[in-house]
Amino acid sequence: MKIAVGGFAQESHSFSPVPGSWGHFGPQEIVRGPAIFTKYAGTKAEMGGVLDTARHHEDVELIPTLYAEATASAGHMQGDVFTTILDELVASIRQAGPIDGVLLVLHGAMIADGYDDATGEVLRVLRAAIGPDLPLIGTLDLHANVTEQMVRQTTALIGYHTAPHVDMYETAQRALTLLIKTIAGEVQPVAALRRIPMILPGETARTTDGPYAEVVDMAKAWMQQPGILDASVFSVQPWLDVYDVGCTTLVITDGNLALAEQTAARLADEFWARRRDFALELTLVAAAIQRALVSEIYPFILADSADAPTSGAPGDSTVVLQALLAAQPQKDCLHNIVDSAVVAQMMAAGVGQEITVTIGATLAPAFYQPVTVTGRVKLLADGDFVQKGPGFHGAVVSRGFTGVLVIGHIYLVVMERPCRQWDPELYRSVGLEPRDAQIVVVKSPAAFRAAYGPFAAEILIVDVTGVASPNLRALPFKQVRRPLYPLDEI
Repeated sequence: MKIAVGGFAQESHSFSPVPGSWGHFGPQEIVRGPAIFTKYAGTKAEMGGVLDTARHHEDVELIPTLYAEATASAGHMQGDVFTTILDELVASIRQAGPIDGVLLVLHGAMIADGYDDATGEVLRVLRAAIGPDLPLIGTLDLHANVTEQMVRQTTALIGYHTAPHVDMYETAQRALTLLIKTIAGEVQPVAALRRIPMILPGETARTTDGPYAEVVDMAKAWMQQPGILDASVFSVQPWLDVYDVGCTTLVITDGNLALAEQTAARLADEFWARRRDFALELTLVAAAIQRALVSEIYPFILADSADAPTSGAPGDSTVVLQALLAAQPQKDCLHNIVDSAVVAQMMAAGVGQEITVTIGATLAPAFYQPVTVTGRVKLLADGDFVQKGPGFHGAVVSRGFTGVLVIGHIYLVVMERPCRQWDPELYRSVGLEPRDAQIVVVKSPAAFRAAYGPFAAEILIVDVTGVASPNLRALPFKQVRRPLYPLDEI
């Protein structure tokens, strides 16, 4: 059997001041044809799972098409970027020749100019191109905003089961295995979606412990029951200001729609019943820094989730940096920021030189202000690094040219582009060891825990302003369907 493989993934953010552009796709993040397999072979990303699963099926031939993945999120995707990538994806699948099925790696929380449900539009256009009967299965991040259109246009959608995300590889294995069985006529997938009027902060919507873990564990347990092929619980990307947004449960059964609907409803009820258990405890940034600096143990991981690029923030917040500067730490602290102009100044000055720069807040000035600092250029690099932690293990991250600016005991990694901040390699790749620092700043709500958690002395989520603030009631939602928890008490 011949299976076309491709993908189109971006996590959008309605409140980001930076629209999703070609610049959010790094030099290695739009891949075509056989280069897809070359890039992802041996990785723990979805495509790695697809490749390894196919090797166990001698009758399966994978046909690579187009895979576009913006690893650093932004606002809604610009219309020309969206349509150009979509047109090329559809054309490449058409050019694959006679095929028996399609597997797409998606994220599921993409919006674009004119499309509040951009992932649904991708699937609608592709379904129109391949016909109503060809099996089409997609993988989704558990932060997907799963819509009726997405479910209607696909044979099945398969979601991650982990946050921090460490099961992308296994999710792809589930998806391709189900697709192979569907093509072979062994199963007939039917899907039931249940939508919940609720959005959640990513900081507490994790599967290592707490209420979300309880519901996801229920879904995984029900997958063992006869007739249930797959089950997913989506906590949704909470910064989507679109009418049709909310957490969802999705159950796939073998031809039994009543069972799918009953199970999806039971999961949704359990999810909704725990809504108040997702309340988030934040620490004022000055208090967090002081707590860390007086401690004899280290490192303290300070999560600036409000500026997390994978949540849609631009990565150029100066709030924590200003607090660190004010504290004048006598112990080493690691921090990072996006500022391409300052990177250029560092490169012009050269390694070992002392420079004074005004840094940060170029992309989101409504939330914070630039700060002027004087420091020594310690290192300059091309910025690429390979993730070595459990999330996207083996994947290359491109952050553009990068430098390390030393300001007293503050080691500031300055990058051209925002990037995924799940892995300590962000620092290690430029000669900085997080295990040896007193404070390490990461810009991620939860996914960093998989790699940083095992050696962190303590993890604190700091209460700061920012594009991706977990204080959802403070954000200017206008388009969402009301009532919606926690914006409204239901």
